[in-house]
This record gives sequence, C-alpha cells and structure tokens, in this order.
Amino acid sequence: MMSVSDIMSGLMFIFIITLAIFVIDFLIASREHEEKMQELTQILEKLDENNQMRGAMLTDMQEALAKRSIEVDIDIEHGVLRLNENAIRFTTGSADLRGEQLERLEVVAEVLSEILPCYGSNQPDNGKCLEETRGKIDSVFIEGHTDNVPIGGRLANRYKDNWELSADRAMFTYREIAKSQPILISMQNVNAQPVISVSGYGEGRPVPGHEYAYPKSDPINRRIDFRFIMTPPTATDVEHALEGNL
Repeated sequence: MMSVSDIMSGLMFIFIITLAIFVIDFLIASREHEEKMQELTQILEKLDENNQMRGAMLTDMQEALAKRSIEVDIDIEHGVLRLNENAIRFTTGSADLRGEQLERLEVVAEVLSEILPCYGSNQPDNGKCLEETRGKIDSVFIEGHTDNVPIGGRLANRYKDNWELSADRAMFTYREIAKSQPILISMQNVNAQPVISVSGYGEGRPVPGHEYAYPKSDPINRRIDFRFIMTPPTATDVEHALEGNL
C-alpha cells in the first residue's frame, strides 16, 4: 500500500508537469501574439508611410503649378488635387474647355507628367525617379463635378442630368490629358492595370462651404478633382496579420 507521502509526491509531480506544459503553451501563444502585433504594426506603418508620401507628392504638384501661375487646392487627408475656379473654369452646362482654359489644363497635364509617373510600377528610366516610389500609386480618379442647377432647355437634348454632365467633364479631361501627355495614360499599378480612370458625381459632392438648398450657378462646384489612391498592403498580408487577433 502507498503511503500518504508517496501519493502527495505523485500529485506534486503531476502538478509540476501540468504547470510546465501550461507555461510552455503560454510562452508559445505570447510569442505568436507578439509576432502578429508586429505584423499589424508594420502594416499600419506602411499605410502611414503611404499617406506621408502622397501628401508630399500633392504638395510638389501644387508648388509646381503655382510656379506656372495655376492655383489649385489640395486635400492631403483625402488625397485630392482640386482644379478650382482659379485653375480652370467650365461654362455652365458645358463639358469642354477652350482657348486659355484648355491651355491651362495642358499645363496641369504637363506638371502631372513630370511627377506622377515616378509613382507607377512602370516608372520611366530617366534618372529622375526614386526606386522607393515605384508602384506606390494604385489609382488616380479624374472626378467630374457640377453645380446644382438642373439640366434644362436645349441642354436636355444632350444630357439627361448633372450626373451625365459631370461624367462628360471627366472624360473630356481624360482625353485631353491623354492627347497632351500620353505617358500619364500608360502608367500602370503593381497589378499591371491602368492607373488613371474617370468618374462623375454630378452635384452630389459640392466643395465644403458651397452647399445650397436652392439652384445656384457656382463655378467653384463646376470642377475637376484628381483623387490619388496609394497601393495598399496586400490582402494576404492583412489576413495573415489579423489571423488570431480578431
């Protein structure tokens, strides 16, 4: 028959083994959690780096245009370069630019062509681009906008509504840029897809401070915005980092 001391020694041995297994499992889980947190931190740092790079790019564009007497607004938080009424002016109900206004758009295209291609995956081999900017741009949306004056009269024969007019403004801008600076249209992202595309928002996105409850012919809202989207971390990287942290 086993003595009480033998039984207690056996129980103590089992307890020590169980505790050791628990400690080992805890250390492994802690190490894995730490590794996941490091991956998440790296992704957040990459996103912040992308935002800083985009802000610097927008500032460079704004300053280069200012040197050529073209004033534009930039929204660094949302990655937007806005061709305001001091840059180009669309006539009410028109998607075209002519004369001086068209020339100013061509200057905008020229400045973009000097800066933007360095951020494509197929950046030009001209000795002016940094390798760290290669493939950083995923998409550039040429966004057309209108004021909130409804389409009417003879314009109704051409446009159903302001949405169609805004899309036509974006398409006109795209075509003129393609004609003036083909290098912009040849840009590709890391997925070998074209970077530049178009969209139209009608009267739905007025410039802050220029919202109206009544029809208002406001040249500030008749505009083109360039929206720059940086290359995000891959879905695989995000899923791997989030695994076990949800």
